[in-house]
Amino acid sequence: MSWLLLFIPVAIGLEHWLPEQHIAIFAASGLAILPLAGWMGRATEHLAERLGEGVGGLLNATFGNAAELIIALVALHAGLYDVVKASIAGSIIGNILLVQARPCSRAACDTRSRSSIQRAPAPRRSC
Repeated sequence: MSWLLLFIPVAIGLEHWLPEQHIAIFAASGLAILPLAGWMGRATEHLAERLGEGVGGLLNATFGNAAELIIALVALHAGLYDVVKASIAGSIIGNILLVQARPCSRAACDTRSRSSIQRAPAPRRSC
């Protein structure tokens, strides 16, 4: 996946020489950020091993919301207050859905397995 780092200079070059090609810039930037996100994840895991689970969880939460923080800072600098509000609201909704989806899906699976066990036919008695 490290070969995707080649898209960093591609994205910068597209932004410099072809600034009107928004989709190409977005695609190159999206591909370039994949290995960087992997590096960030591995770095926080290594720090969590040395510093403990509490600090590791704090680092994961901080770096997990880095995109929203960067978007908010750039948008605030440009005076785009509605973009900041939408980014924060989307982040909150996304985190709520992500946090709630796992327990709800696990509870649904548990309920299905219990109901299928209860529905099993009773063995017939032969007299």
